[in-house]
Amino acid sequence: MEDQKQKSSSSDEIDLTQFFRWVGRGFSTAGQSTIAGIAGLRNSFYANRIFFVGLIAAGLILGFLYSKLLKKDYYKSSMVLSCDYLNTQILKTTIEKFNLLAAEKTTTGLQQELNLDEATAKNIQKFEFKPFVSEDDVVEMEVLREQLNNVTADKKELVEKVIDRLEIENKNAYEISVYVYDPNIVKPLEKALVDYFATTSYIKRRIEINKKTLEARKTKLEAELRKLDSLKIVLFQNYQAFAQKSRGSNNVVVGGEEGLTNPLEVFTTDLELHQELQEVETKLFLSPDFEVVDGFTSFTEPESASLLNILAVSFLLSILIGYLILGAYRFDRMLASYPTRQQRAARA
Repeated sequence: MEDQKQKSSSSDEIDLTQFFRWVGRGFSTAGQSTIAGIAGLRNSFYANRIFFVGLIAAGLILGFLYSKLLKKDYYKSSMVLSCDYLNTQILKTTIEKFNLLAAEKTTTGLQQELNLDEATAKNIQKFEFKPFVSEDDVVEMEVLREQLNNVTADKKELVEKVIDRLEIENKNAYEISVYVYDPNIVKPLEKALVDYFATTSYIKRRIEINKKTLEARKTKLEAELRKLDSLKIVLFQNYQAFAQKSRGSNNVVVGGEEGLTNPLEVFTTDLELHQELQEVETKLFLSPDFEVVDGFTSFTEPESASLLNILAVSFLLSILIGYLILGAYRFDRMLASYPTRQQRAARA
C-alpha cells in the first residue's frame, strides 16, 4: 500500500513538472515568434525604405491638405438643465430628432423647430446628452426608500435620517452638449433650447400648475400664520389675566374650564408653518422644477483633431498601407509561382 502511494505521488509530481515545462516552452515559442515577426517587419522596412519614404511623404502631404482645405474645425459646449418633467427617454427622442434635422441638406426644419436663424442652424453639427443619474439608480433608490418606510414605528426617526442621507442629488439634471462650427452661436443656441423645452405644451402646463399650486399654498400659509399671530396675542392676554388672579401662587393651570390650549403647541406650529412658507417662497423664486444650472460656454479651442494629430495618424497609416501593399504583392507573386512549383514537385 505504501509503495502504491509513493508511486501515485511521484507520478503526480512528474505530471506537474511536465505541465510547467510545456507552459514554459509555449511562452518561449510565443516570445521567439514575436521577436521574429518584429525583425521581419524591420527588415522589410529597410529593404524597401525608398518605397516607404515616398509613401510616408505622400501621406503627410495628403494629411496636411486635408487639415487645411477639407477639415472643418468644430467646437463642443455643454449646459446643465434641471427639469422635474423630463426623463431619459423623452430627452433621447428629442435629441435624436434634432440630430436628424441637423443632418438634412437644408436647415429649414431645425430653424422652425428651435426658432433659429439660418446662420446659426447651418453651424450646428450634432447634439448629445447624458443624465447625471441613471434611471436604474433612481428606481433602486425608490425601492430602498419603500423598504425603509416599512420599518417598525420605533425606528422611524432613524429611517428618516437614513433616507435623507441616501437622497439622490440632481436626479432630474441632464447635461446637453452641442457640437458647432462657430463657437459664437452657443449663447443664442442655449436660449433657443431653453425656450423650446419651456414652451413645450407637456412641460409648460406642468410648470404653470406647479406655480399655481405653490402660490395657493403660500396664500394659505400666510392666512394661517395671521390666525396664529392673533391666537398668540389672545393667549398672551389670557396668561396676563391668569397671572393677576393667581398672585401668590407658583402654579399656573392651563386648559380646563377656560378651554385654553398648550401655548408650546401654538408656537411650535407657528414655527413649522413659517418654515414651510419660506420653502414655498424659495421654490417660487428659484423655480427648481425647471432651471438652467450651467449654460453654454464659448471655447476657442476646437474639439476636432489638430494638425499634429492628423499628421501623426497619416504617418502611421502610411506605414500600415505600405506593409499591406508589400504583403499583397508577395502573396500575388506566390500565387503566380505556385503552378511552377507544383510541376517541379510532380517531376521530382
